[in-house]
Amino acid sequence: MNRRPRTLPAAFVRTVSRPAARSCSAHVARSVLIAMIVLGGATSVVLAQSTGTQIREPLPLEIAVSVHGRNTRAPINFSPDGAWIAHTVMMDETVPQALGQMYTETGFPFGEGNSHMEATVTRLADSESIRLGGEHSSSWAGTWSPDGKWVAFYSDEGGEAGLWIWDASARRAERLGSVLVRPFFGFQMPRWNPGGDAILVKILPAGQSIAAANELADEAPGAAPSRSPDAGPDAPSVWVRRVDASVESSEPPDVELPSERRPPTGAPRTFEADLAVVHLNGEVTRLVERKAIWDYAFSPDGRYVAYTVHKGDEPASLQRNFDVIVHEVATGWTRILGTDVRLNYGIEWSWSPDSRHVAWFLVGPSARAAVAAGEPGRLRVASIADGHVTEIGEAHAPSFDPGSGYMRPLWDSAGERAYGVGDGDLWEASPGTGSLRRLTDIPGWRISVIVAGPHDETAWTTDEGRTLWVIARDESGGESGIFAVDRISGASRAALTERKWYSGIFSVDGNTETGEVAFVSTDQEHLPDIWTFDTRTGASSQRSRINPGLQRYELGAARLIEWQSRDGEPRAGTLLLPPGYRTGERLPVVVWVYGGLRGSRYSRRGSDSINRFGLVSGAAFNMHVLATRGYAVFFPNAPIRMGSPVADVMESVMTGVDAVIEQGYADPERLALMGQSYGSYNVLGIITQTHRFMAAVITAAVIHPDLFAAYVGGDWWPGYYEQGQGHMGGTIWEFPERYRENSPLFAFDRIDTPLLIGQGENDGDLVPSEAIFIALERLRKPVEYRVYRNEGHVISQGPNVIDFWERRLEFLAEHLSLEIDEDGAIVR
Repeated sequence: MNRRPRTLPAAFVRTVSRPAARSCSAHVARSVLIAMIVLGGATSVVLAQSTGTQIREPLPLEIAVSVHGRNTRAPINFSPDGAWIAHTVMMDETVPQALGQMYTETGFPFGEGNSHMEATVTRLADSESIRLGGEHSSSWAGTWSPDGKWVAFYSDEGGEAGLWIWDASARRAERLGSVLVRPFFGFQMPRWNPGGDAILVKILPAGQSIAAANELADEAPGAAPSRSPDAGPDAPSVWVRRVDASVESSEPPDVELPSERRPPTGAPRTFEADLAVVHLNGEVTRLVERKAIWDYAFSPDGRYVAYTVHKGDEPASLQRNFDVIVHEVATGWTRILGTDVRLNYGIEWSWSPDSRHVAWFLVGPSARAAVAAGEPGRLRVASIADGHVTEIGEAHAPSFDPGSGYMRPLWDSAGERAYGVGDGDLWEASPGTGSLRRLTDIPGWRISVIVAGPHDETAWTTDEGRTLWVIARDESGGESGIFAVDRISGASRAALTERKWYSGIFSVDGNTETGEVAFVSTDQEHLPDIWTFDTRTGASSQRSRINPGLQRYELGAARLIEWQSRDGEPRAGTLLLPPGYRTGERLPVVVWVYGGLRGSRYSRRGSDSINRFGLVSGAAFNMHVLATRGYAVFFPNAPIRMGSPVADVMESVMTGVDAVIEQGYADPERLALMGQSYGSYNVLGIITQTHRFMAAVITAAVIHPDLFAAYVGGDWWPGYYEQGQGHMGGTIWEFPERYRENSPLFAFDRIDTPLLIGQGENDGDLVPSEAIFIALERLRKPVEYRVYRNEGHVISQGPNVIDFWERRLEFLAEHLSLEIDEDGAIVR
């Protein structure tokens, strides 16, 4: 529904993009600054390089938004000889994404964000890195062939997403055939057959163009025009509405809102494609046509292909259901092994090493509910020969959901045992006997990843198959480690532990030739890079360096803060302090808020972040921007019980803030809040109950402040509140008081804290963020609403990120009564 035209009063500001002159000069300044850092041209950088010291000054925003990352769902993988690693680098440049757009016009997918990506191989001996795709194209998901001669990868070089191979000996890439590939998620990589002469990929149906496929995938083609102004590639584009309580109320500005904005639903038709085998001679064999295929793999003997098809979600649930299907390549024979199977991403399955069985874990919200109810059968093993499915597990079996949310059963080389991570422990299942046992429980640690071999179906072992290797994290989140586990006795030993954060399943690989484990590691001062651990010598080595410029700046240091809630429960969180912090110095503190269900990994996010670079992922939330400018940033754990998110988050945050004050770090008169997505909802709940915070900033406010309106806001939302992150545990008719008590909207009149809202224009339908602003506008509460053009759930385009950081720094300084310099640093 469109709104009638209205005039723009003085109380509102409508901001267009920066003037062209400033835009150009800012771009030049950014380029020069980056060049100086990379090349060592600035005097301070040269001094830092020559003396080995670091620069203590505010981290430049231009550098903070120019960092490179990793596609965490595109696997890293060794070459067979262990000399190289293939991986995907996410660049700081972004690919333009329109409202509801799931693929670009070239077929590049936005399933892993809108960063420009580069498929890369890195030689371990000297860290030489080679970009496989063209300089101006996107490329991703590089995968080594079994013989080590080739790397298969995707690239949109030439204007369309195709399958490419890189010749390792000639160091030359070429497109393989003319198929148009159609992956969406990072794990949908090219899959080699055992012989290394054919590749399994998702491609567009015969005769279908990328444009025609995009019309099926994009949820909102032809949506209402953007409200943000057009801007150049290096200028921010933001539309701003602001209420100043000192200005008399007046009519809102003349704005025509879109009539429909819907987030992608993930409906099966969105992912329809063919599954095909592409041979090295360019010949194409289509095995499956027009199915919503999410995962696929050759059997170890190459005779079969198994794949999962998304069937849709269970009603009023976040549970995805899939069919698990096997297809014989030579004959076309097909058998459905499981229908409406409860999985998360359709990847929680694997082939047995003898190619006779396919096994899968039941995972997801409904599967977890079944575990809680004591239903058996957590692992299912299907026979290819007759389709018989064996259930393995007993009542109250573990929930096979690792910390990262994705997993496959991993087999031993004989196919007699299958392994999985459940409830932080390593479990062993025996299909032959139907038994399930806890193989090992490492006291004080939670296992998150089993190191896999060169094929996804087997666990990687040493000592002639006796020793398994796992990645684990200590209970406090302060350390990560690599552990050896005796496959027979279950005895474990720590092979490497350090105060770092190791990434999840797709960022780990083992190599039998060298005895090394490759993994992605980060800490508070270093962005994620690839490291290797030699299981034979115990030595670890850094193998990639994708952000050398950042290492020249002295960054903040993190400390674990511990306290007790009012009912005596232990709590913990991470406090990031400025470089050179002096004991006893009281600082303005920004509290980052994100609650999670008690016992889940989300409830420990604060303490787990002690060794995560900048506490929170992404340039828009790199908290070193604040720390290097004189702020402390506090991220408390905020465990939630079902039905009481507002009260529980309030309890954890406020007792945590009191602890930071009592321990001498915080200035109690200069406190602020920040939150993203669900954290935005948490922030709103807090500021309706206390006036202790002088400023609050929220981003990606996609949860409506009225949970009744939220619950009926679309097909997806009932499941979100009944079984998912909404934590209500039932319907609005079962628990009406629970929904009301946890709806911040009904207490907006109590808010005194000035609020800044940052929102991506393409992030859902904008109804929740509009509702927050309109309600506070009506109450004449101080609020500012910034909507960024062509941004999704996370603001990611460099100029927009810089603009939002600049505004946040100004906003914090204004409301915390701080004097800041031109870089936004606190003047002491």
